[in-house]
Amino acid sequence: MKYKITPYQFFIMMILLPYGSAILFFLVPETKQNAWIAMLFYSLVGVILQLIYITLYYKYPKDTLVAYMPKIYGKFLGNILSIVYICYFTYIASRVLRDYEEMIFNTRLNDTPTFFIGMFFIIVITYGVYEGIEVIANLSQLSFIILICMPILVFIVALFTKDLFTVNKLKPVLENGFSEVIIKGWPLIAFPYGEEIVFTMFYPCVSKNYEVIKIAVVAVLIEGIILSLNIVLFIGALGLETASSAVSPFLETVSVLKVGFLERLDTVFVVTLVIGGFFKISIFMYAALLGTSQIIKLNNTKTLAIPFGIIVLFLSMIIARNYFEHIKIGLEFVVKYIHIPLQVIVPIFTLLLSYVRQFYNSYKNNI
Repeated sequence: MKYKITPYQFFIMMILLPYGSAILFFLVPETKQNAWIAMLFYSLVGVILQLIYITLYYKYPKDTLVAYMPKIYGKFLGNILSIVYICYFTYIASRVLRDYEEMIFNTRLNDTPTFFIGMFFIIVITYGVYEGIEVIANLSQLSFIILICMPILVFIVALFTKDLFTVNKLKPVLENGFSEVIIKGWPLIAFPYGEEIVFTMFYPCVSKNYEVIKIAVVAVLIEGIILSLNIVLFIGALGLETASSAVSPFLETVSVLKVGFLERLDTVFVVTLVIGGFFKISIFMYAALLGTSQIIKLNNTKTLAIPFGIIVLFLSMIIARNYFEHIKIGLEFVVKYIHIPLQVIVPIFTLLLSYVRQFYNSYKNNI
């Protein structure tokens, strides 16, 4: 591929992906006070998924996921799967856009229709996508320190806010054993860790492709630590009941922070979260239009930026009737019936099939 990003930029993009949505929510509330343990444990599963994706990439080092599917499954079935993944990336971009439309509407702009909020978002995102992956990577590098320090700053301020954060709220730990945490925490495989499958579209863009495996493993582990600390923050500051029922526990936590003159920090952090949303939507949207350009043999992806921007915007409007339906669909239906098949089942089967084809070709050549 002619587009190139540095290993450091690729590492940053992988770290920032969960800042687009996962950091907003209390994930797997069924695990209660042990949710942070589940997040750490399933980061190891996230590493395994990356190893599967990267093994496939190393078999086809010049190809994205969309490009090597026809080589493994044949043109007919392979192209169908490629189109499915393009639709998947587009759909996830629209889901994240809807997250931010609803968040801003519910917290700041109650009198502004969500369509206009989404339109403002998509204009900026479409411009970034139009300029290409190098521009998105450069912007992520510039914003990295701000975004990575955000949850750390919130955690520190929460510790110093009087009568807010207490360790006792995190107890009991593993009251019913570790197995319950594993069983009830399985959705974390799909969200947030499985979403890293989008980077199968960008592996060939990395200037030093031999470093992809090291970058991916370290990035997923750091992601797990950050999100685990995030859940500790939610429970320790808000308590389990409030944290698990809040629409956005991160913003709920930020709204009650107060140290000296530092108070009402939620406005500042909404702006910071919007930057994280910009990157996640941009990454998924660019993956979709890049895949489309490869399917239709289009050299210039710029011509697809505006059409995909329009599609993502209108799809975000129609995927759910209201915010609560949107969240329910995302955390129940999408995880079970879209994420798991496309993030886990298809890649595993694809890797096995690639080995079968390799063995068959080797056997055929030796006859």
